[in-house]
Amino acid sequence: MPTYAFRCPDCGGTFDERRTFAHSDDPVTCPACGGGGATKQFGTPMVLRKGMAARALLEAPGRVPVASASAAHSSGCPCCSGGSVPPASPTID
Repeated sequence: MPTYAFRCPDCGGTFDERRTFAHSDDPVTCPACGGGGATKQFGTPMVLRKGMAARALLEAPGRVPVASASAAHSSGCPCCSGGSVPPASPTID
């Protein structure tokens, strides 16, 4: 389910709210002041490339460097050899 950013015209506060695509344009009430008419804000979407999440975890402070970690995997390992990983089963929110 997507998270949308909103800005309240009454108090100027910003807040996030998770909504389905079908309800993304429904009216929203500001949680800080209770004012109505908060507007949806548009920002930069987060774009991930293949392998970015695994690499970020492997390169986190205190973790083994990527080169050392990949040496421990087999030659056919999808995360090290650039192969594809089967998609995860869809989940229902």
